[in-house]
Amino acid sequence: MESLKRKGIVPAALALLIALSAGLALMVKSAPAEEAQKSEAVQLNVNITLADNLAALKGKTVTVDLAAGQEMTGTVKDVKNGLLHLEKLAGKEFYDALVVIEDISAVELRVRKQ
Repeated sequence: MESLKRKGIVPAALALLIALSAGLALMVKSAPAEEAQKSEAVQLNVNITLADNLAALKGKTVTVDLAAGQEMTGTVKDVKNGLLHLEKLAGKEFYDALVVIEDISAVELRVRKQ
């Protein structure tokens, strides 16, 4: 151990460990801040159509309640031609869905922070 101290390896290793820890701490702190900024921009608007509301939520996670009583949760990928493309469905890995917008009775999404 003494020979390592003389060569400066121990102080260099400690300096590297401290630098890596500081970098990791900065990365962890920046992720929630970015997510908070994204969630603040989410709004629903009764002055536009359901399709336009869904299009404005592109990239956001929503739950749609269907007239048949079914519920689907996923990320809005696209809205076109009367269809909603949901990706990353909750509870179903590797699944997407196309939902007929006319069959949607409600849209639920998280708009407030806890």
